[in-house]
Amino acid sequence: MTTSKELENKFFSMFDENNLKVDESENVFIINRTKHLNEAILLESKSAKRFIRKKAKEVGFRLSKKGLEEAIDELEKMVFEFDGHPIHCHKRYALSLKDKSVLIDLGNDVIVKVNASGVAFVNDDSDTDGVYFSRSEHQLPMVMPNLELGNNDIADTLKKLNKYINTDTNTFFLVVCYITYLMANPKAKGAPYPIFVIQGEKGAGKSFFCGNVICNIADPSKMINLDLTRRADDYAVILNSVFLAVFDNIRTLTKDQSDMLCKTATRSSVAKRKHYTNADVVLLELHSPVILNGIHDFIKESDLASRCVHVKLQKMQADKRRPMEDLKEELEVLMPDILGALLLLVSKALAVLDQVKVTDAARMMDFSKWIGALELVWGMQQGKLQKAYQQNVESLMASGTIDDSLTIAMQKLIKSLNDGEAWKGTPSALLDKLNDFENSIYLPKGPAALTSKIRSQESSLNANGIYFKVGRDSERYVMVSGKAL
Repeated sequence: MTTSKELENKFFSMFDENNLKVDESENVFIINRTKHLNEAILLESKSAKRFIRKKAKEVGFRLSKKGLEEAIDELEKMVFEFDGHPIHCHKRYALSLKDKSVLIDLGNDVIVKVNASGVAFVNDDSDTDGVYFSRSEHQLPMVMPNLELGNNDIADTLKKLNKYINTDTNTFFLVVCYITYLMANPKAKGAPYPIFVIQGEKGAGKSFFCGNVICNIADPSKMINLDLTRRADDYAVILNSVFLAVFDNIRTLTKDQSDMLCKTATRSSVAKRKHYTNADVVLLELHSPVILNGIHDFIKESDLASRCVHVKLQKMQADKRRPMEDLKEELEVLMPDILGALLLLVSKALAVLDQVKVTDAARMMDFSKWIGALELVWGMQQGKLQKAYQQNVESLMASGTIDDSLTIAMQKLIKSLNDGEAWKGTPSALLDKLNDFENSIYLPKGPAALTSKIRSQESSLNANGIYFKVGRDSERYVMVSGKAL
């Protein structure tokens, strides 16, 4: 008869350096190999507990609640006895170590491989060797894409998709550019991600667009419509739990939140104290696609606006509104074709990316180049969509400060000048002058605050036809004009 100790030894012998790994932050993972997928299951998660109980049951080893906790502690000790390199865990999208193809975890033990040569389902273990996918409890499976579409089918599918996005034609094409850009650029590539800003009145379909269109295509998840936290470490935890983070009903952004989003777009990190220590820290990456959704003009900082793609949804007419469930059912039927069409577009764009000429310089240059690739794929005039993107950013910069008292006062000052004339004076004199046009309670509280604000909002002020120059003669001065200085 097998003793309890023998069963315990048999259970722990099932774990070794091949299926126990740590990442760069010393998080411990159990590796579950299924078909062509290396699934990395966080040891502290509910999924890991279910997996451990399942393995214990296979050898007849019964685990009580306390026994499960002891097993987890023992597995954590074991992993640090192995001589292995830390692994990198990917959410949904990864890069093949073999040929740098994009690998997409559909969440149903199927991997899709995308490169300049085409799109296919992975059936070769070597494509996923050394690649680890981590799934959160909130991740949902993607649909099985239809990869048998021809060029006409792709065009027809995009027309069908357009019906569910209530915006103008150029913006719709930018939406397609954005989704395919995400698919082509896993976090492992380190490419910058534009912040995707969705605005519209009540009844414009913002929530449907976020949850049922973009998220269902790129990264289906239960973890949508989140509140945007003000704590950088909490924010980083969210970004590291999903591929695509969606924050809903944004009314205003603090300066710190704007800075946090800027860092996310171009990649940064935040230090967090390691659990149960006073001196050790772990670095959490601030790098993820982010969607912001709201009614109000909440993008005020030009630095953030330059990193955004702005979608203004038009309010649907009352007689054209339809029940959400009907729209969801229709979209669900179309989703295999939609996902297939977008993946095939990714492949086609990758094939011509080296031929792209960036015609309009933008803060997010990588995204501009991707737009240029899709211009080639669609047979558009080179630069047409890139120009639309540049105008999209400028429009967001202008709208974010159009109702700001400083903008209004500056515009009134310029209107009081002769055509082509510039006003020049000290920051203090400028503030006194602006007080003639707007109530001082809504303007910066002092000359230094005024100078700081106009510098931080320079691009937004320019977009509203306000140009300035800060310099020094015998004393510091500011020039303001309606034309570039």
